[in-house]
Amino acid sequence: MKNWQRLSQKEEEYVWNTFYQLFDFKPGIKIFPGIRTSLPQKRFSTSRYFSEHAPLDKLEDLALVLFYAVSEPGQRLYALDWQHQCYDFDPRQEMDRDEFGEWVIPILPNGDYYIFLTKDFRNVWFGHPWEETITLIGHDLVKQAEILGATI
Repeated sequence: MKNWQRLSQKEEEYVWNTFYQLFDFKPGIKIFPGIRTSLPQKRFSTSRYFSEHAPLDKLEDLALVLFYAVSEPGQRLYALDWQHQCYDFDPRQEMDRDEFGEWVIPILPNGDYYIFLTKDFRNVWFGHPWEETITLIGHDLVKQAEILGATI
């Protein structure tokens, strides 16, 4: 895994503590939406990926386009997997894959919360596995999604 860099325990604690505080994160299988913020947001259903087995490559491509738009070259983003090891990565580098062919932190929330965010916490891709949604949060991320006419 060349691109995915494991966060130190100290950095991971900082990121999670900040995320919980800024987004009033309340994980749970019956708690929806799971986060609260006054930042602009756009929520998409991911249910079709489970019923139609839609190809994930289009979703990954969309995510990368959005991540490029909210970051500068060489800028790394956080990739969080709730209750598991977390990483940072550069969306302009090759996205290493695991043994299942997915990103190390998958883009589709298929059993856990998967969260991608800029290191200033201003732009967030929040995947809620039980609500079956992806919520884009932040002025820049939402604006780029609207410019692209993004659908998930």
